[in-house]
Amino acid sequence: MVGTTGAGKTTVVRQLIGTDPEKERFPSTSSAKTTISNIELITTSEPTFKAVVSFFDKNYVRRHIEECVMAAVKAHLDTGKENEVENKFLVHSEQRFRLSYLLGSSKSLSASQVDEEQFTDEYNFIDEDDLEENLEQTISEISSDEKEKLLQKLSSYIARIQALSKRSRQEIAEEFDIDLVKATKDDLEALDGLIEEKLYEQENFQSLVDEVFDDVEDKFDYLKTGNLTKDKSKWPSHWEYESDNREEFIKIINKFSSNYAPNFGCLLTPLVEGIRVAAPFKPTWYADEDVKLVLMDGEGLGHTPDSASSISTSITKRFQISDAIILVDNAAQPMQAAPTAVLQSLVSSGHHRKLIVCFTHFDEVKGVNIPTIAMRKDHVLDSFDNSVSAVGKTLGQRAERVLKECKGGRIFFLSKTQDIFEPHSKSLIFHEFKKMMEAIKNTIVPPAPTNVIPVYDDSNLVLNIQKAALEFHKPWEAKLSLKRDPEIRPEHWARIKALTRRLGEMFIDEYNNLKPVADLITRFQTHLYLFAENPLSWEPEHAPDEMKQASIDNINKELDSRLHEFFSERLFTDQIKNWHHAYSHRGTGSTRVRAYDVRDIYNDAAPIPGEVPDSQSSAFIKEIREILREAVKEGGGRIDN
Repeated sequence: MVGTTGAGKTTVVRQLIGTDPEKERFPSTSSAKTTISNIELITTSEPTFKAVVSFFDKNYVRRHIEECVMAAVKAHLDTGKENEVENKFLVHSEQRFRLSYLLGSSKSLSASQVDEEQFTDEYNFIDEDDLEENLEQTISEISSDEKEKLLQKLSSYIARIQALSKRSRQEIAEEFDIDLVKATKDDLEALDGLIEEKLYEQENFQSLVDEVFDDVEDKFDYLKTGNLTKDKSKWPSHWEYESDNREEFIKIINKFSSNYAPNFGCLLTPLVEGIRVAAPFKPTWYADEDVKLVLMDGEGLGHTPDSASSISTSITKRFQISDAIILVDNAAQPMQAAPTAVLQSLVSSGHHRKLIVCFTHFDEVKGVNIPTIAMRKDHVLDSFDNSVSAVGKTLGQRAERVLKECKGGRIFFLSKTQDIFEPHSKSLIFHEFKKMMEAIKNTIVPPAPTNVIPVYDDSNLVLNIQKAALEFHKPWEAKLSLKRDPEIRPEHWARIKALTRRLGEMFIDEYNNLKPVADLITRFQTHLYLFAENPLSWEPEHAPDEMKQASIDNINKELDSRLHEFFSERLFTDQIKNWHHAYSHRGTGSTRVRAYDVRDIYNDAAPIPGEVPDSQSSAFIKEIREILREAVKEGGGRIDN
């Protein structure tokens, strides 16, 4: 399952496994970023419900707590408003790690009952749906006494954060002889860096982080059932559970995926890296008894302004192991940048035949110019065609043609997917879901044998490598503020610093929309696709186009797998020390020094071949050429030279 945040990906999953949207609420959904861990759901014929949940490691959790406390301190320095301090403390800037789920929030813990005032806006408009839903479900697993204790502890944390912020910017500026009135941009950046550096050195800061961390670790005490396994440091690594009781099983598993506000303070959701469930789930509307599905759901795609933006490696790696890839998109705002990037990624990696497109919120597609269902479908499909054309401009006409094949039975339109519906002949959603299920099953049909050999000459491969490397380096130089580009906005120094920390200390290859590893893979995937797309000749020469396309797809699949492994090592795992060094810079001028360090890492990982060859770029070209040769051979092609 792939789709932008809020498109309804997880709601479609609920329909495919047949969980009740009101009573069971599994997996969890909301209008914002909800699914933050990878969830794998396996439908079985056995009556037993099984689950295993893996947790982020100790280092990951502590680093995020540090960043939450630091953000709260800065919020107090900037605004002095207690609600801003609490918000920054409880919700990490990436919105993945939410301390509010673990510690509670002042609003969730102080709300003793649900009333109309909570769902009335400044214009006295009452959200009847939210009011009715929450009046029905006001039961919390936390007692009033526990809520009071949680609220007191939260208030204590906020007070201590405010105490940490007593030394104002002015005081620190005076200590380091910085005139705030005449300060340059570099001076102010250095000042923020100094504040952060001083705080990390303070015993009060570290003791507060330690206390919050211990508090978070205590949340595992809410697990009264199942088997909790800990690592060598005594931190929980994973939890296993089995039950024959569906209601009890879902109630317990929701502790790891829920976003239910009345239970804020005892949820473990932010600590969860992955969930795997095997259970006798089945769509309530599907008559076929033999439903065998493994559904993989994860974090939604960000709303990026540029279709050239890369898809996270955590998602693209799953393309390789999937039989079907369902792109879920909002029909009311269809095929914007992120879904278009998915289309391009699927074609260039050879996985486009797995694509199924599911447009949700079709009931919201309205207008006097589109009065009928057929016209509304055409309206949405026009947007799909525009995205396909955009991909074609980058990858060529063949890419455009293979994507348009989706219109022959692999695009579906869904309305009100959050509702329970009964299967009957006049139900549009029933027919669309049923057809989509058949399309999913059809993806496992073995492809026809190719019996055709594409023949290549890689003597000009250096040009493809050069273009890919240039397309990677150019935007990053602008993001690092090393060169100006009117089309690319420089990234704030704090975001670049956070990126270096992710790669150097937290073993994560991206930060928010900054995805250097994914960017590098995407650029080389695109230009090596263009190479594979245009062989010198074919054997036999007059083979059917379908066979030729299948042969190219096989090569691109092999390339996709090898490029992920190669660049993940070259830009990430082999460079961890350098990423850590880039993060470690402090004081005046550290932003510039860090930017140069990052550029050096990029130059080392992907040197740009020039007119005058050097040993570094020559070795790089040789490695890429070897990757291509292996992929062509495994994919059934041949390189002659």
